[in-house]
Amino acid sequence: MSVGNSFSQDRQFFSGFFPEAAITKKLKNDQKIIFKIEHQDIFYNNSADESKEWQFTHYRTDLMSFFDVKLKPSKSIAFGVFHRIQEGANSNRVIQQFASVNRLRGMKLAHRLRTDQTFTKGESMEVRFRYRIATEIPLSGSTLDPGEHYLVLSNEPIFSFQGGEFEIENRLVFSLGKLINSSQKLEWSIDYRTDKFIQEGFRTRLWAKVGYFYSF
Repeated sequence: MSVGNSFSQDRQFFSGFFPEAAITKKLKNDQKIIFKIEHQDIFYNNSADESKEWQFTHYRTDLMSFFDVKLKPSKSIAFGVFHRIQEGANSNRVIQQFASVNRLRGMKLAHRLRTDQTFTKGESMEVRFRYRIATEIPLSGSTLDPGEHYLVLSNEPIFSFQGGEFEIENRLVFSLGKLINSSQKLEWSIDYRTDKFIQEGFRTRLWAKVGYFYSF
């Protein structure tokens, strides 16, 4: 029983609400600029006192911008900057990305390779290597038309290095989306994240997400 209690105390879990929005401005020569905001509020946190496990607490707000260049119809590179607002730990990040999209019998399969470097005052620089694979499936026929719904399933392992320590994170996301029209879409998602596989204090996070995306 003592071992079991100790193990459960080392496992952190919190859950909350995660809205996001992105605006994409198309430029000439297959270039575009993307502005995105993400916000996370915690509703439940088992690492707090029992009387405070259920709560409403701001966790973080992320502001980011990307410049994206299409190399081929199915491949692109992007460079981004990122600012995180979080109590006691505001940080900045630079991002490099390569993305590829393939279409297979109505299903879209997307690959994304990303590296980023995070700078937080008083901490060593964090370097991460990320790979995300995602599939998008129309729910009405083989093509996605305005007014129709679609499913997205993605998984992203993340490998990080900071201060001589190595860590792994994984993000699994299941989304139901609706293509409102040619320039707007809305997605409702369950975002399940696990990290601290190497360091002590294995952690899981479960987010209820809603996202709005606009392109012009």
